[in-house]
Amino acid sequence: MPDFLMSGIFTAFTMVRLLKGPWLRNPQYLATGILGAIGAAMLLHGFRPAYDDDLIIGGVTGIFGSWAGMALFDAILGLS
Repeated sequence: MPDFLMSGIFTAFTMVRLLKGPWLRNPQYLATGILGAIGAAMLLHGFRPAYDDDLIIGGVTGIFGSWAGMALFDAILGLS
């Protein structure tokens, strides 16, 4: 499980860099990307614990979780 979470965190760094730009100018997106990736990893572990060791599913979970965290953050900012 720790390897799976670390993969999600490092994937969040990459997703923020690709989608939003430099990390130092967008720390809020980095934080929401990391939280989204961790949340997706915990959700996947709750439903399918055996998928923790799968390389492909772990990478897709990190990418989707990071994107979902940033999209949710944008949606919340759009409401206010």
